[in-house]
Amino acid sequence: MFEKQRKNLGIILTRLPSRKKASKPISFSKSFSNAKTALVIIPESPEQHSVVAETIVLLQNKFQGNKLTLVGKEAQRGIFNTINRSNITTIKNEQLNYFFLPKKNEINALLSQKFDLLLDLNFSLVPFSAYLCRHINAPLKVGFSQEHADAFYNFQFNASPNRNAKWRYEQLFKTLSMF
Repeated sequence: MFEKQRKNLGIILTRLPSRKKASKPISFSKSFSNAKTALVIIPESPEQHSVVAETIVLLQNKFQGNKLTLVGKEAQRGIFNTINRSNITTIKNEQLNYFFLPKKNEINALLSQKFDLLLDLNFSLVPFSAYLCRHINAPLKVGFSQEHADAFYNFQFNASPNRNAKWRYEQLFKTLSMF
């Protein structure tokens, strides 16, 4: 009950200013092509799982020999069974608080890593991914354009909402590949 309100409040809590230093300005010209490590947030929506697998394969090929880490909730475990060349971090429901934000002590290992790229594959803001976007140490944070996205991403992809998910992911990868 009140799940949507709790999620919205979780996103609002995540948007509050933190004590962390503001991110340094970066040049996008070679930011994706020079990235060696990436954290990819798997979409929460089960409808997107079948089409996001192709994008993950493209990312695995791009980061071959480097480090690609995938993170998602336990409910997305099915998609992880098809992936074999990446580090996988699964977050269980018990590791989330009342507002669907991860408990810091549960993801300390993830927060302590340095990533060159954070890529959120959710089409809408999710408290869990919003929290990671605010707290992960990555100069390039990419997500889909949406309300309040400026607080979380420094590169937003504006995909037409009337297009299917497969097309959106393909266009996102093509756009990132230009950099």
